[in-house]
Amino acid sequence: MGHSLFFVWVVAACLLWSATFTAAAAQTPRHWLRRLLAAVGVLVPVVSLLPPLWFTACLAFGQHMPTNWFAPTLTAAISALIGGIWIAWVGLARAHYAPLRFSSEPMPLAARWPLIAFAGMFVLAKAVAVGTLLLIDNAVAAQAPYLRLEAAQLLQANLPPAVPDVQNAAPLYQQAFAALEADPTAQSQDTPLASPGTTDVSAPAVTDLLARHAATLDLLCRAADRDTCRFQRDWTRPSIDMLLPELQSMRQAARLLVLAVRREAADGNAADALHDVARIGQIGRHAASEPILISNLVGLAIDSMALDALAQVLPTLRKSDLALLDTPEIRDLITHKPAMASHFYGEEAFGLSIFASLSDRDLNLQDLGGMVGGPQPFLFPVLPLSILFRSFFLPTDIDGYRSIMKTYQSTAARSEPYPEAKKKMDAVEKEIRDHGPGMISSQIVPALGAVFRAQAQNVARHRAAAALVAATKQRLETGAVPMTFEKLTARLLPPVSRDPFTADGTLFMKRTDDAMVVYSVGPDGEDDGGPVAPGADKVEGNDDVGLRMAL
Repeated sequence: MGHSLFFVWVVAACLLWSATFTAAAAQTPRHWLRRLLAAVGVLVPVVSLLPPLWFTACLAFGQHMPTNWFAPTLTAAISALIGGIWIAWVGLARAHYAPLRFSSEPMPLAARWPLIAFAGMFVLAKAVAVGTLLLIDNAVAAQAPYLRLEAAQLLQANLPPAVPDVQNAAPLYQQAFAALEADPTAQSQDTPLASPGTTDVSAPAVTDLLARHAATLDLLCRAADRDTCRFQRDWTRPSIDMLLPELQSMRQAARLLVLAVRREAADGNAADALHDVARIGQIGRHAASEPILISNLVGLAIDSMALDALAQVLPTLRKSDLALLDTPEIRDLITHKPAMASHFYGEEAFGLSIFASLSDRDLNLQDLGGMVGGPQPFLFPVLPLSILFRSFFLPTDIDGYRSIMKTYQSTAARSEPYPEAKKKMDAVEKEIRDHGPGMISSQIVPALGAVFRAQAQNVARHRAAAALVAATKQRLETGAVPMTFEKLTARLLPPVSRDPFTADGTLFMKRTDDAMVVYSVGPDGEDDGGPVAPGADKVEGNDDVGLRMAL
């Protein structure tokens, strides 16, 4: 209703402008001035509506935005043009309604129009139009507290439970992070932590690093043994620029523990090595416990470190270590499947906080363009009046953002196979590109299809780990390593043996010169010969995902 009234008063102001200048033209005796005033009265309102008409046309037909104000703007422009021409024609006609040839006699009809009254009514109509716009803007701004409340509730509902410090892993992690950050050697470019999976663990640098951080490792182990990790943040006011320094520190801590695992395995301490492998996986789960997508991705990366470390420990196991592979810790590590639904809810909360800041003018479009990074959309330089954006585009932009996030959330909650999820994500991302849900939504909704791909890669690694553990058990029991799934005495039934990147294919298991490799074909769906060995140069086009166990 408010938008309709705004357009009505805009058209009224245009027509009153035309009437004012027509009256002024009728009262001047100079023909050239009469023509000029009449032209100003007709053309200026139309010309003033051309920029918004062009802009709404670009959104409707160029960007294919669902919020389409082109029709009302075009209607207003046509009304102003036709109405202005009609007013000029009628006002400058002779008293007996015959067309006027711009002579001084007889007097035009508009000469008797109240010029000052029309001018005052024009100012009044314009003021009412502006006032209507302000009322719409205030109504949008009034939604900001509710958006922030909704965002806070989404986060609070998906956060880890609040526990006392004696049960919370976060304080122990922070002590370990401080110790690592205070060590300049650990922060240098040539630190063993840069490549913990391939560094020679017998090197003096590794020995010195592990000796210096024995207390740090103890803190990390104690932290990983706790069920809950919750860092102190103000989750009541989520913000796009919220700092998450612990995530990078957790990756560094996991790298330190990987070195410790490999050193323990090299020293023949299989029990401690496997315990610490499980702890690395727990660190990954702690990192992913915060309902933010970046936390989920960091958690997946740390979880991959744990699985790679497990693959390096398995060849060192002896027959007496067989029971260690049946512990709940190793079983949980292998069977753990990350859940992404809570992270998508958290992502929605951060988006809603951005919309709240835009609604109540805490954040402007130019600042948002710098925060999201990348090129600014075309609207930023051509829309200096943010009030127009807030009043006409922001509400439907919020609705479009919610709709997209609900699609992502429902797909994540159903845990669909990757091929099906990919089809949906490709359709959603194509819809965003071709028919963006809104100006801001198109900028702040990340390419979330990559998150589903990362999860499928993680699932592939877990299934590969299950196959390697089964093969290792058979080696310890029989002395022979099975080289194919068919030769496994402990059959891996679907879905454990299924390739998550295919509809019905299975993982590949094969032997190389020095290793056994279990892998998936990866996102491209083609067998590239297995993943590249750790430390080797990347092979272009090879996106196979899996694990490699030395023989």
